[in-house]
Amino acid sequence: MRIHHLIVLAAGLLITGCSSTSNTTQNSSASTIVQQTDASKIQVVEATDLHTSFLKSRSASPHNGKVVEITGKVIAFSMSEDNLYTVTINDKKTPVVCIFDDSISGMIGDDRIIQRDVELTIQGQCFSSGLFSSNPFTLDGCRIVEE
Repeated sequence: MRIHHLIVLAAGLLITGCSSTSNTTQNSSASTIVQQTDASKIQVVEATDLHTSFLKSRSASPHNGKVVEITGKVIAFSMSEDNLYTVTINDKKTPVVCIFDDSISGMIGDDRIIQRDVELTIQGQCFSSGLFSSNPFTLDGCRIVEE
């Protein structure tokens, strides 16, 4: 009987702990952290390095919880069910999902800052994605770096 309880508990943790998108609370907290981080302490990284480090060990990646800066071309954007905006950029054929709050709503679309094939530099806080996510990490609380 105890093994049955353990299996049910493990399945519940697996399902609830494997979300592939950020939640509003995490994104809000990350946004505050990104805004308050000293620019000289933000590490500029490549998507392939992030991807590799999170594939090796999702929660033990040296980038997990860190604020990073990444540059890439916009390949997709959408709004999640939590009213968060996701912008996917591609850096050397490695996609990165960047999660923004609604402050960028007026920046998305044709002839705006965020549109397909435009190169952007984005800062955000790295978090491991769920086990069943197509990307091993996301950048939360993102902001666009203005040149």
